[in-house]
Amino acid sequence: MKQVCELTVGIHSGDFVGDTNVAIQAAVDKAASLGGGIVRIQPGRYTMLDSLHLRSNVAIIGTEGETILWKPPSVSSPIIYYLGYGHFDISVKEPEKFLIGSGIYIYDKKTPGFYSTVATVVWKKGNEIGLSRMLNADVHPANDGRAVTVYPIVSGCYIKNAILRNIIIDGNSAENEYINGCRGGGVYLYQAHDIRLENITVKNFNGDGISFQQCINTIVEGCVCIDNTGHGLHPGSGSVGTVIRNCTFSANGQDGIFYCLRVSYTLCENCVIKDNKRHGISIGHRDNNSILRKNRIVNNGGAGIYFRPDEMNFTGHDTLIEENYLENNCRLENAGEICFDTSTKNVHIINNIIKPWTNIIKQSTDTIKQSTNTIEQSTRRKISAINI
Repeated sequence: MKQVCELTVGIHSGDFVGDTNVAIQAAVDKAASLGGGIVRIQPGRYTMLDSLHLRSNVAIIGTEGETILWKPPSVSSPIIYYLGYGHFDISVKEPEKFLIGSGIYIYDKKTPGFYSTVATVVWKKGNEIGLSRMLNADVHPANDGRAVTVYPIVSGCYIKNAILRNIIIDGNSAENEYINGCRGGGVYLYQAHDIRLENITVKNFNGDGISFQQCINTIVEGCVCIDNTGHGLHPGSGSVGTVIRNCTFSANGQDGIFYCLRVSYTLCENCVIKDNKRHGISIGHRDNNSILRKNRIVNNGGAGIYFRPDEMNFTGHDTLIEENYLENNCRLENAGEICFDTSTKNVHIINNIIKPWTNIIKQSTDTIKQSTNTIEQSTRRKISAINI
């Protein structure tokens, strides 16, 4: 990374002074305008009225354990007029709830996932609110169209070569509505290349801890996603070349790691994946060429490693599961420590230690290769069935 400048942000002192995202964003945009550099954020709790938008060639570095980005309570309002795809404005019943510069999430019950819109409020006139981005789909009051101030705490879209390091993200989930992982997360990346997330903690976010979609060469290292209502980590939609290393995904409301679709050439190693409500690691539609190595996967509600239902030609293939430790998974579901709810090919299960809660490997097929795995008695419950 070309380091053109180094700037500081602080609540009481620094090149940019303030206790909201506005000061941090000003520093990041200044560094980007000079060709790149480093922005250092001093200790303190910063209120995030909108996403912190990453920029190409800029490293954002907090003070380890002391820089906190906090999400204030969300507000919402019904949408009162129909507006279609491509519009840069909406009309809401209670415009006074929305400040210029605040983040906003727009959806109705017929616009799930990528069809919802995340933007910034850029102007107001009567009931009309101007958006920094166009609507991704039609939004209609008859379909319970709503606008709500939820958004990624940190967002990086259409960028490359950026770093986020030593940041704590507090999503304040008790006072915020849920946002879908296709458009949100404590940290959210979209069509971003060569991004490094290092020593980031995402906690209490009402949605996924970290989500990235259609990204190339994302490195997630030394990060913690804990007590989020969605998945801990959600790589998806054709992301390629992801490295997940030395991370912890714990006590999240869905899967610890959810490989969404067409996630390929991925390495996950030396991670702790525990106490999540659903599966430890979930693999699905065309999630191919994955290596899962030396992870500790314990006490999850579903399977330790789960292959989701799909047709043979579209399921996850070519996976190496090596030297992992799996124990006491399937606490809420009668799956297996490693569970295949599909047919798959070229999956190698090698040198793992497995202490099963129920099944060891469920629905094994001839295309799954197993060798030198160690099966031991669970410390909590006897094995009720073995399918291997």
